[in-house]
Amino acid sequence: MPMVMSTKVTRGGQTTVPKEIRDVLGIEYDSRVYWSFDGSRVILSAEAPIPNEVRSEEEFWRGVELAMQDVATGKTRPAGEASARLRKELSLERA
Repeated sequence: MPMVMSTKVTRGGQTTVPKEIRDVLGIEYDSRVYWSFDGSRVILSAEAPIPNEVRSEEEFWRGVELAMQDVATGKTRPAGEASARLRKELSLERA
């Protein structure tokens, strides 16, 4: 059975990761943590998730459905446009 703990969220949206969890995940001061949401639960990880990782056929088809919804509602753009924007942003950061 999973361990359940609770923490409070501040007005600024911050919360504390309990020490037991930090110890198990190896989270130290200034570490980066990753939050994932699968539609019914939130997952905290000390490692960046693999963006295209699919754990089941159901999850795959749900991703396809969400992608099609994004296309239908105009939430996508051509890859060339996106990469040009990224190149521009990266060149501004270096300046």
